Amino acid sequence: MKSIYLLIFGIFLCPAFSLFAQESADSLQTVTLDLHQKPLEEILAELEKQTGLYFSYEASLLNGLPRVNIKAENESIDVCLNRLLSPLSLMWQQRGKSIILKKRPRQVVVSGFVRDKGSSESLIGASVYQTTSRKGAATNSYGFFSLSLEPGDIRLQVSYIGYKPRVIEFPFMERDTLLTIELEGSAMLEEVVVVASDLDRQPVMTTQMGKLEINQQTIQATPTMFGESDIIKTIQLTPGVAAGTEGFAGMYVRGGNLDENLFLIDGNPVYQVSHVGGIFSAFNTEAIRGMDFFKAGFPARYGGRLSSVVDVHTKEGNMREYKGSASLGLISANLSLEGPIIKDKTSFMVAMRHTWLDAITVPAVAIVNKMEKKNGTKMSGRYAFYDINMKLNHIFNDRSRMFFSLYHGKDVMKASPKEFNSEREQDDPPYLLENKASLTWGNLMATLGWTYVFNNKLFGRVSGVFTQYKSTLRSSNEYTYNTPDADDYEYTYNETSSRNGITDFGFRSSFDYLPAAEHHIRFGVDYLAHRFRPEYNRYRAENNLGQESEQINTTFTDDLLVSHEASAFVEDDWTLSSRIKLNGGLRASAFAVQNKTYFSLEPRFSARWLMRQDLSMKASYARMNQFVHLLSGSYINLPTDSWMPVTSHFKPLVSDQVSLGLYYNLKNNYDFSIEGYYKNLNNLLDYRDGYSFLPTFSTWEEKVTAGKGRAYGVEFMARKQTGKTTGWVGYTLSWADRKFEEIDGGKRFPSKYDNRHKINIVVMHKLSKKVDLSAAWTYSSGNRQTLSLNSYEVAEGWMPGESDSDTKVLDAYTGRNNFQLPAYHRLDLGINVYRPKKSGNLGIWNISIYNVYNRMNPFMVYKAHKTVREWLPPGQDPNGLGAHYKSVPVFKKVGIIPIIPSISYTYKF
Repeated sequence: MKSIYLLIFGIFLCPAFSLFAQESADSLQTVTLDLHQKPLEEILAELEKQTGLYFSYEASLLNGLPRVNIKAENESIDVCLNRLLSPLSLMWQQRGKSIILKKRPRQVVVSGFVRDKGSSESLIGASVYQTTSRKGAATNSYGFFSLSLEPGDIRLQVSYIGYKPRVIEFPFMERDTLLTIELEGSAMLEEVVVVASDLDRQPVMTTQMGKLEINQQTIQATPTMFGESDIIKTIQLTPGVAAGTEGFAGMYVRGGNLDENLFLIDGNPVYQVSHVGGIFSAFNTEAIRGMDFFKAGFPARYGGRLSSVVDVHTKEGNMREYKGSASLGLISANLSLEGPIIKDKTSFMVAMRHTWLDAITVPAVAIVNKMEKKNGTKMSGRYAFYDINMKLNHIFNDRSRMFFSLYHGKDVMKASPKEFNSEREQDDPPYLLENKASLTWGNLMATLGWTYVFNNKLFGRVSGVFTQYKSTLRSSNEYTYNTPDADDYEYTYNETSSRNGITDFGFRSSFDYLPAAEHHIRFGVDYLAHRFRPEYNRYRAENNLGQESEQINTTFTDDLLVSHEASAFVEDDWTLSSRIKLNGGLRASAFAVQNKTYFSLEPRFSARWLMRQDLSMKASYARMNQFVHLLSGSYINLPTDSWMPVTSHFKPLVSDQVSLGLYYNLKNNYDFSIEGYYKNLNNLLDYRDGYSFLPTFSTWEEKVTAGKGRAYGVEFMARKQTGKTTGWVGYTLSWADRKFEEIDGGKRFPSKYDNRHKINIVVMHKLSKKVDLSAAWTYSSGNRQTLSLNSYEVAEGWMPGESDSDTKVLDAYTGRNNFQLPAYHRLDLGINVYRPKKSGNLGIWNISIYNVYNRMNPFMVYKAHKTVREWLPPGQDPNGLGAHYKSVPVFKKVGIIPIIPSISYTYKF
């Protein structure tokens, strides 16, 4: 029976083997030619004689072709035809004994989208390149790519970190093609954490400097306080980024201020990015599919801030099946769900997060109130925050897609202490004193966008945007007292409220044009209308004293500033040669406010010189303008801080940054980089000396002054991207200072976060398929603080007839930010345990320890006094006591965050 199968198998396969063998033999034939100034038709005839092959073509194909010289000796027919026809813009293909000739098109364009096979979600930064020519492109933020290639046999390799690479072949391609390429996830590559966004996944190849792309897996694996994964906390662990105050989601990039960072969610700006006063950021990791972080060499498509750009891309929603997750942590819960509304047509994604700090604190407050009841006091209060991300996607066809993105977050903080008659004082007339305070803040952001592939070389995006941020602070006290006369009582009520906010609405447009493999041109136009309410202060009072009553309702300040901002940009990624690649761009902006319009031109330039395939040098220059700024009078970022526009009195903020760097890649597993930078900052704003002594009715413009600053330094980073152990080591050496004519007499003083040295070590190890470990250690020089280092006494309160005058101790200040806090360092550890379920779902236990060795890093240092005993020598002790006591200044540090263990559970379904 086996022999019969072999016979049948041979009957069917022998002709195929014969044909294959014949074609192989034909392709291996050699020819010998030595012809000069001959028509192509004669040369083809000679080749037919020597090979037994024959050429098939239209007669008109050879019209107008020049005479040809060719010399070949025992050369294969393949090589000979390539040499002969390529200069004549002709292409050939062999089919058996026949060789077909055609006119070679100038180029064919292969374009389309790269998506996840399981969810149909766009893959940002996927690599698409032709294996023979090594020409390639990376997908944009919507998964789109376009490649202009020579016609003929085309072999594309598509790859993306965490996915199985895919090879697609197009035999004899001669027309433009639009396609969708789907990649399948690969568990083998889950260890990859941080990658550069470039064609070959190597920072060596791209022109971009100071950029990191951080994926969701890295953010979730990095150990943080309370086990809450956080984008900004992850960025804080990279070179060039100062964390600010411990535990808070501050970000000070290359000597810049907090408000100099542009935060975008799906292209829409967000102004307040903190919960709990900054302990957590407003970015829900479960809603995020990726993030781009820029700190140098800014592309022209970004503008409006001086120091950095954080471009967050939210998930599009699974087009094919329902997926979700639910997580439970120490202080918050998270729920996310995504899936199709119409399969392969319409999808949704929603992620919600809510804290239960108020529920946790209720029992504690109740216990305290029970203990203090006899003292006639009672306390009530709560804190809560929530945020929600939502996205809808609809595909009209292969070229057209629409999306709607929504973000809303809100924080509520309330406290209400009461004082009343205690049990021991029931015989006294009853009274009640109640104080109330509340602080609420939040963002509302919405984007409606449309993307369209106009042709194989042009991709466009247009969106309408709306952003609103509001903060409201209220405080009141109410006093009620019943006099012995039951018909008479006293009542007073006082309330103060203030709020600030900003509202934006407008549109954004951007286009990707890829005319050739050597060029990637981006251009677009943006417009935003701003409504600022920097200060609103209101006072209300009511008094009823016996038979007399009085009411007051006064608004002290109610500022409203309206401005308009428009910008246009163009940039080009230009490959001059295999070694030299450039990115040049220009951004033009206009900002109109208070009958004044500011115009600015922002040139951007970066270049890469490929010294070897694994070593490159880069240089960049970028000018950035900023038309809004944040005024903060506190040491940390608070929601009471006010966003202000530039005005007719204060010009736009400007930065000029130059960078130079070397980049080295070792066997595709390790990459090293060193970048130096110098940044000039102009028209910065800060509070004047003694601004707190100005009258309360003074405007904010009277409290601030303009100056300049500079920042420079060197950053080193080494990363391992694949394998069971991954992570990075970073070191920063930097300087940052400021100079204001009306502060410290015009002398330079260090920036608040002028941290000279910063070291970060982040390691992630996959112990097994079910367990992975992570550790992060950070060290930085201490922050700066304005502190009185000396004191002096002055006489006060002397009156005639008094034997001695009283004295008062006053603090002496030598300059702004004149004191450096002790160095900061901390170790965090984390472990993830994966528990697969029979249903295919997955449970994940996370255990993390923040500040493992319990170092109480100083939050601040303050000056105090203590009494010391000083012994007196004989002859200097008129009272005979042997000693006297005096007050001496001492400095005390305040540390607020000890070791914090945490545990959370996530269920993915």
